[in-house]
Amino acid sequence: MKSQRFETRQWIRWSYVIACLLFLIYVVHQVILIACAEQDRQLLDERSEWISTLIVRQGKIHLSAVGPGLTNYGHQKKVRISVYNAAGQPVYTSDSMLNPKLSADSKPFRLSGQFAYLMTPIRADHQTIGYLELRSPRTVIVGLGLFYWLIFLSGIALLFYRDFLVHSYKAPVRFAANMAENMLDGKYTMIASNSERHDSVLRLNLAMNRLSESLHEINRSYTEQRDSMETLIENIGNGLIFIDGNGRIDYVNRTFKDDFKTEAAHWDFAEYQEVIPYPEINEMIAGVYQSKKRAIRQVQLPVDIERKHFDVSCAPILDRRQKVRGIVAVFHDITSLKKLENIRRDFVANVSHELKTPITSLIGFTETLLDGAKDDKQLEEQFLNIMLHEARRLQDLVRDLLDLSKIEREHFSIDWQTVSLTKIMDAALLIFREKADAKKIRLIRVPGDEGWALGDPFRIRQIMINLISNAIAYTPEGGTVRLSISEKEKTSAFTITDNGMGIEKEQIPRIFERFYRVDKARSRDSGGTGLGLAIVKHLVEAHKGHIEVQSEPGKGTTFVISFRRTSPPNG
Repeated sequence: MKSQRFETRQWIRWSYVIACLLFLIYVVHQVILIACAEQDRQLLDERSEWISTLIVRQGKIHLSAVGPGLTNYGHQKKVRISVYNAAGQPVYTSDSMLNPKLSADSKPFRLSGQFAYLMTPIRADHQTIGYLELRSPRTVIVGLGLFYWLIFLSGIALLFYRDFLVHSYKAPVRFAANMAENMLDGKYTMIASNSERHDSVLRLNLAMNRLSESLHEINRSYTEQRDSMETLIENIGNGLIFIDGNGRIDYVNRTFKDDFKTEAAHWDFAEYQEVIPYPEINEMIAGVYQSKKRAIRQVQLPVDIERKHFDVSCAPILDRRQKVRGIVAVFHDITSLKKLENIRRDFVANVSHELKTPITSLIGFTETLLDGAKDDKQLEEQFLNIMLHEARRLQDLVRDLLDLSKIEREHFSIDWQTVSLTKIMDAALLIFREKADAKKIRLIRVPGDEGWALGDPFRIRQIMINLISNAIAYTPEGGTVRLSISEKEKTSAFTITDNGMGIEKEQIPRIFERFYRVDKARSRDSGGTGLGLAIVKHLVEAHKGHIEVQSEPGKGTTFVISFRRTSPPNG
């Protein structure tokens, strides 16, 4: 189809050129005819004036003396000379035959066949006394047809030469165009020929090759720098957000997404006020846009179920005219440093506070027994039971501290196995049946999936025991605790829901801190150490799992612990 269109265009072009050549030849031919006619007219005018002076004497035409001379002159010059009187009757001709009477509508100069005719009046004393007619052969240019053929063939030859030039330049130019398009697409494999016959094409090819090499080197250098910069930005250890001059987010690095537990998929090119959920950060960025100065602030932000501490630095990117072209916001996570500071500051106070009550009770009851209460057997037994209870509280506290310390050590390892969450949950429920019955709390096991997961069965059991213990402790008498196992595409989850006292929304990120209690008095009365949820959090993280907490004061709390799902064992 493409070749047919090309042939059609070629035929149209050739037809047009041939028509133009024929028109040019026609115009040239007409110009030559006009020029020859004009030359003939001038020559006949000159001869007519000369002959008129010879035949007019004393106001009349006299041919007797000059007649033989005119005849000889006419034969020599191949000119027929005819003289007419005033009435138009022929009186002389250099030819043997007399011409007919002169026609009234005879033109002064005319062309007829191969002859040119000139008719001029003969005047004397301001009167026309006769007419002189000269006839001579028309001027003919020898070889004019050959000249026309030369023009025609030259035009055809030029067209052929033009097509030859177009064809010889078309392929190199098309190759150069394809080569340029490939360079725009980042492909530099095409190499132009350096053996072209045409100097201009050779120079073009050499220039394209040099351009390809230069662009390839520039692109390679740019790619290396971009990859290095991207690697640096992605692995710098701090969260980064790049915002353009219009307040739209241009880039968010992986560290920020990991620190804030978000994929930020909808953040690209969005207004920063619409997607960043922290008012203090938005105010800080807006302040930098206005002041055009760097701002540094230490903030505490809720992230999922945690509260994290960040050193936030916002720096403007200014152009030569001091106009803000963008802002770089750097988020340095100092949560671990803050936690270490808090642990160092609060550990002694918390442990002392937790140990104070049981130790005080033990000392008080021991002194009372030594002072004589031991003689009362009933009172002695009551005091000893209280002392045993307080001693067990001390034992639980020390055990939990040792467990937490062991879990937090760098060399702590998980005994990875394929486990059934349902079987572990059933085993844990057996431990609390008696305790739940004592508070008239219904433990409802909701039917569900088997919940095959990767994990340490002992540690998963420890997680479930702590959560079930807390649910029973914070659920009033006659309440309900529901437990279930569910499977999703990549996770298996253990869910426990109670209808107890619930937790305030702002307290949820803190319930996994050491010794933190929502209701401190009630926690001590229930025998809790304040370390259970901290142990749960660390064990779930060691299993590379996830914790979700949903709670509403007065209605209860739901914990969802997700583990990595796996296939059931064979057999």
